[in-house]
Amino acid sequence: MNIFKNEKSLLTFIKYGPIVSIIVFSFIIIQILIYQKKQDIKQDIKKLEENYISHNKVMVENLVNKIYKLIDMEREFEKEDFNNEIKEEVQQAHAMATLIYNRNIKKANYTKDKTIETIISELRAIKFNNNGYIFVYEMKGKNLLNSGFPEMEGKNLWNFKDSKGTLILQDMYKILSEKDETFYSWYWKKANSNLVNHKKIGVFKKFEPYDLFIGAGYYEDYFKEQTQKRILKKLNSFELKKPEHIFIYDLEGLCLVNPKKELIGQNRYDVKTKDGRYIIRELIDFAVKNKEGFVNYTSTVVLNDKLNSNDKISFIKLYEDWDWMIGSGFYLEALKKQIQEKKISLLESNNKSIKNIILIGLLLTVITIIISSYLSKRVYIIFSEYKLKVYEKMNNVVEKEKLLVQQSKMATMGEMIGSIAHQWKQPLSVISMANGLLRINREMKDFSSEKEIEDAIDDIEESVHNLTQTIDDFRNFFNPNKQKESFKSTDVMEDTLKLINSQLRSNNIEVIKNIEEVELLGLKNELLQTLINLLKNAKEELVKKPSREKRYIFVDVYKEENSLIIKIKDNANGIPNEIINNIFDAYYTTKEKECGTGIGLYISKQIIEESMKGKISASNVEYKYEDKTHMGAEFVISIPLN
Repeated sequence: MNIFKNEKSLLTFIKYGPIVSIIVFSFIIIQILIYQKKQDIKQDIKKLEENYISHNKVMVENLVNKIYKLIDMEREFEKEDFNNEIKEEVQQAHAMATLIYNRNIKKANYTKDKTIETIISELRAIKFNNNGYIFVYEMKGKNLLNSGFPEMEGKNLWNFKDSKGTLILQDMYKILSEKDETFYSWYWKKANSNLVNHKKIGVFKKFEPYDLFIGAGYYEDYFKEQTQKRILKKLNSFELKKPEHIFIYDLEGLCLVNPKKELIGQNRYDVKTKDGRYIIRELIDFAVKNKEGFVNYTSTVVLNDKLNSNDKISFIKLYEDWDWMIGSGFYLEALKKQIQEKKISLLESNNKSIKNIILIGLLLTVITIIISSYLSKRVYIIFSEYKLKVYEKMNNVVEKEKLLVQQSKMATMGEMIGSIAHQWKQPLSVISMANGLLRINREMKDFSSEKEIEDAIDDIEESVHNLTQTIDDFRNFFNPNKQKESFKSTDVMEDTLKLINSQLRSNNIEVIKNIEEVELLGLKNELLQTLINLLKNAKEELVKKPSREKRYIFVDVYKEENSLIIKIKDNANGIPNEIINNIFDAYYTTKEKECGTGIGLYISKQIIEESMKGKISASNVEYKYEDKTHMGAEFVISIPLN
């Protein structure tokens, strides 16, 4: 299909097409740039939001983890202080007992029992940490001093078990048999309580002179209580840079640490938000279930009166040893303000960029239109000049094509004249003989019978008919009819062989035909010319073979899908590989100049591919016929039947 209906529309396109294209292209580019700018704003805002949330999440998580580690460190420091204090008390008690022993042993009235009694009396007076006391046991389990539980003095506790089933005195005996001093933990009861389930941590030191050990300890609950008080006091005194803050609740909802000091000590487990949610309960449940993580919620505490929204994201972490929920968070309204400010800034910047893009785009468009208009005029002028040259060259090409076809026809005509002469020999010979017979009968009456004379006359008439038919066949071949007509494949092959059969027979070339009758619409004479060219070329190659060898041409005609296929092959050993790709070129020939023009196959290709919209190709094939292998060229013609 031709895009341009006529030359005028083509010239109009050349003149105005680039200008319209530039305007459309510039408009599209401007729209794309504007759209891209808007997308950039969306991406920047989205990135700002993501960065803000991500940054603040990292910040509050780090703060919570820092507080968590601080509590751990403070616990360790407190524990170390408690342990050192207990150890120091036991060492002082041991030093006091050693001093009494060394002093008494030198006396004349020294006795072991009297010395032990003095030691017990002196150590009973020692008190520390409000409820701390010294105890003394014999290595075999008898209690000599326990000012916390005096009712146990004098009793043997060798078989006493704590709430975990540990035989404390027996266990201590084993340990102090190997070393002089040890830290130890066990379960004991408190004053005014019979429950032996309070964990104590203490120091036991062996007093070798009397096979005793002196000890002291503290209740872990007391240590925990004291430590928590000190840590909470420290945490509540922290001054963090706003908006950083921390909050700590126990699992009962009691507020332990909060930036709003008035909330410390309040139980907020049952405090509701405006929409009826128990936020502290939800946070505690989340901490118990997940141990740590981020939570989105509406806070019941507002740290900044300027905020209109309490929407918040907090990082929560459970301090399992003490059942504390540690948290820190940030308010989303601050993010919204930042986004709004950024959005306004980006929109202003974007509007300026869009204006600049439009101005630059319009300027470039005007400049390009001016340049394009000038170039279009130049192209129009060049095209007009070129058009004249093309018309001139086209006329020359048409004339050359006509000349080529005529040359091909004339070349074929020369050979056809030989065929006519060959085909006329027999009819002329028959006419001559019949004429001689009639001449004799005129001179010599009754020389031939009436039947012989009648047969001679019939022979003359038949020979004249054959001569006339031969002339008609060759005249039809040279008929310059270019009108498409409907014809059958069998007819065109029969006409082809009529015209060239005499040449084939005279050169002992056998034609093996396998022709299927297929009807097609096209230029019969041009197809006829192509087939004659192919058969003639095959004949010229076959005559080069020794006369003793068989010479074959195979012609196959059949329908395949929607095409007519014509295959012509010989056994003349094929076309040399170095020239097979050039055989359809104009004026290309392997024959001597006086024997060929090199346009036969070129014209054949033009006829098949241009006039009949088909295809023609050549290749060398190897095949078997009558149990003998042959090699030759094969030409394949494919003509569409639609």
